[in-house]
Amino acid sequence: MYNSDEVCHPATDTEEAVMFGWELKVWCDEDVVNEENQNTFEKATYRASDLSSSCIKKMEINHNAGCPVYSALGFVNFLNENVWLSGTLLLVFGLVIGLLGQRWFLPICGLFGAMVAFVAFMVFASIFQWLNTTVGLIICGILAIAAAVATYYVLSNDRIATFFLCIGGGFLLGGVVEGLVIAISGWESFVFYLIITIGFMVAGGFIGYRKKEEIQKYLTACVGAYIFMRGWTFYFGGFPSEMEMYNMMATADSEPLAFTGMFWFYVALWAGSVVLCMYIQDHWEYVKPEESDKDDHHKKVDH
Repeated sequence: MYNSDEVCHPATDTEEAVMFGWELKVWCDEDVVNEENQNTFEKATYRASDLSSSCIKKMEINHNAGCPVYSALGFVNFLNENVWLSGTLLLVFGLVIGLLGQRWFLPICGLFGAMVAFVAFMVFASIFQWLNTTVGLIICGILAIAAAVATYYVLSNDRIATFFLCIGGGFLLGGVVEGLVIAISGWESFVFYLIITIGFMVAGGFIGYRKKEEIQKYLTACVGAYIFMRGWTFYFGGFPSEMEMYNMMATADSEPLAFTGMFWFYVALWAGSVVLCMYIQDHWEYVKPEESDKDDHHKKVDH
């Protein structure tokens, strides 16, 4: 799908603006192959077209480039297309992290880090087309699992897990602050975004080193509440993603992001969820760390 910057139908109170665009569908046909470059469509065979639409012109062709290959990017695309699944997963993960962050701190950090390591390795392998063969898929799968296991083992250390959470929390909090700055003033600066993000990460790491239990409570509440809030944005929209803000700041003369009333509702939802998660972690016995965990920690400190 290729969208232009020219408006076909302007926005209304109920619908967004429709841009002129071009939609090209490539259907799998293993017999249609270019000898020099299989990813070009010079010898693609015509299938169907719809050029009557005033906004989006459509054409369908057959070509070998449309045939599926092993790729982790397909799973990413599947999540992008099925926003209900992505939103539901974020809602569940956000609640678990925000409410049980202290009680299950190490398992949560370990599993989350292992998942990130596995997905990152498979996406990296997909980009370099290492998954296009069965042998490559098996080898990369084994290496991705090894990376996930190693990450889980590294994050089983309380200090390292806290620093890992500080890095993730700093990135998320930096995105929220940058979004607020852009929404209030319209000023966009990638340098400022880096400064506040790194600042949050450094501050979280320092506090985590000095007051580990407090930073675990505050950061898990903030991160969990943010993930929970972002889950709702997948259902109802109205909140720019981190990548959209990054692209806007990194690209000169980019189109400004639209900050509607929903954006402020999500900010209020995030702030309220942070307060609620902190309150629950402070007052509900079930979500507090078990006494045996506290005793083990004090023994290590005394030793």
